[in-house]
Amino acid sequence: MELTSAFILHHRPYRETSSLVDVLTRDHGRVSLVARGLRQTKKRSSPIQIFQPVWLSWYGRGDLVTLSQIEKDEPGYRLLGNASLCGLYMNELLVKLLPVHEAEPDIFDAYRQALSSLQQKNNEQITLRLFEKALLSHLGYGLALTVDAESGEAIEEDGIYIYHPDSGPRRVFGQRLQNTVSGRSLRHLEQEAGFDELSLKEIKHMMRSVINYYLGGRPLHSRQLFAGLNQFNTKTN
Repeated sequence: MELTSAFILHHRPYRETSSLVDVLTRDHGRVSLVARGLRQTKKRSSPIQIFQPVWLSWYGRGDLVTLSQIEKDEPGYRLLGNASLCGLYMNELLVKLLPVHEAEPDIFDAYRQALSSLQQKNNEQITLRLFEKALLSHLGYGLALTVDAESGEAIEEDGIYIYHPDSGPRRVFGQRLQNTVSGRSLRHLEQEAGFDELSLKEIKHMMRSVINYYLGGRPLHSRQLFAGLNQFNTKTN
């Protein structure tokens, strides 16, 4: 197979000297492969690094193939501190939600753009929410953000809604419930502009509920890392 552009999403030891590697490729989507003997390579010189653009090829058939060639493309994205955790979160979403061997060039481009945004230290919450939105859309789970799923009426900015992953937002009246989202926040996400602290907080809770639905109960280890870091920061501040 010819070399194809890719990113390393995750890698773990396999047998004595090999690794199991999940990659995101532009032309073939997510691919799981065996990198034989790669752990004998010095760590610093190894191209198997997350956030590192690479060119690679493989041989074999089925869900697990064998790496035949890999080389670095351009300099890797340098993500520090919280930005690194954001990158790990995106990687884990891709590994757990993307099917194997299905080309998703739009997701590949959205991922590269998100890495660039994190490296430039742009607002991390906005970067993650827009990546989540793009990922769900390209997987066929596009968010309904403009119409009430129950009444069919347009979303009202001062309205309060609960977002149902299988259908969309439904307006609620009376006492404001937990994990509700305002029509104003839905508009910010739909237009991908105008975000503020309140709308980002509401959208974060909404997106967590939606993504949990499509994960089908599978936990995200990167969320545990976020929680641990936040707990540490709370103790030290």
